[in-house]
Amino acid sequence: MKTYIAGLALVLTAPVVADDHVAIVEQAFANISNDYHQEWAFTESVIEDGVTFVGRYDPRLPENARWSLLTVDGREPTAEESDEFQDDRQDEFHDDDDDNEIDIVDVDTLKLVEETDEYWLFRFIPDMDDDEDDEAQKFMQQVDGTVKIIRDGNYLEYIDMRNKKPIRPVFGVKFSRFLTRLTFGPAGGEGPIVPLSIDVEVRGRAMLVIKIDERESVHYDDYEYVGS
Repeated sequence: MKTYIAGLALVLTAPVVADDHVAIVEQAFANISNDYHQEWAFTESVIEDGVTFVGRYDPRLPENARWSLLTVDGREPTAEESDEFQDDRQDEFHDDDDDNEIDIVDVDTLKLVEETDEYWLFRFIPDMDDDEDDEAQKFMQQVDGTVKIIRDGNYLEYIDMRNKKPIRPVFGVKFSRFLTRLTFGPAGGEGPIVPLSIDVEVRGRAMLVIKIDERESVHYDDYEYVGS
């Protein structure tokens, strides 16, 4: 689940087509900051397996001490929990180069569904890497994607992907719910466009008897500019 979420640190790299709507979406994704962590401290709250972990990131600290675990379900963490948290987050921003850019929007399916003075709302079918197998491609064909873009600043407010109906990705497995939702906004209200939340949920059954219920929620707040 964590690997899946990390892979969704999105920057759109879509081919250019003769469509102003595609240009709007491209620019909104491009406006997401990739290096905010160099000058901004923030708090991360993760709910995983029913347990809430709250940590703080501060780029002013030594590289091996920038992450600190504040609480676990409201209590002070143990030394072991703090060490494990530090180890898990140690390489959080080491692989944020262009290599981890992914194509997630199939621009050929992009459609404007609503336009106001404040935002654009688009629908799309999520795209898969060409290396993915046919089953993965078929899976994503059953997923609805939407993106909401704020006109003032042309930034992505959210990207949402969820199933339209029950999905059977492989024999014996059925997903009744598949959801991935990421939200973004200006850090501190006026800063660069940064992640605000990530929610992932997968529910279903395998071989009729094994219950699948995976949920993870990550929220980022208390952004503080600490650059020079």
